[in-house]
Amino acid sequence: MEGIGNRAMDSILRDLGFTSGKSMSLYSREGHLGIHTVKFSGDESGLKEALRLCDYFEREKRGRKSWARVQPLKDDENNPNLVRLEGKSGEKKRVFYGHLATVADLDKVTFEIKKKVSIVSMRDFKQQQQHSK
Repeated sequence: MEGIGNRAMDSILRDLGFTSGKSMSLYSREGHLGIHTVKFSGDESGLKEALRLCDYFEREKRGRKSWARVQPLKDDENNPNLVRLEGKSGEKKRVFYGHLATVADLDKVTFEIKKKVSIVSMRDFKQQQQHSK
């Protein structure tokens, strides 16, 4: 399927109530990977927003585990795990999955993103927040 651009994904995120994140499409030599990263601010409010987005996908049964179950299936426009028909219009809409990235996900992002990312455990993050107050 054709990839969705950054502006379109940002609009989808806004429609879901997530206004502070900025999406970025990921590409390989073959083209759009069908993956977007969403960057939030590097402070506690950004983490809270990222966790809120992660919780949204988990509640919708479209988090990390659900995505892992869908992965082996063929990527096509007739796959109900990836595309659903909108009510009366019958228009095909993509089904989005999302999860909070971990260290294991770094192999999926670009070198430019890796340079800008710092990985901190939740425990270390909370300790840093306590010391900065």
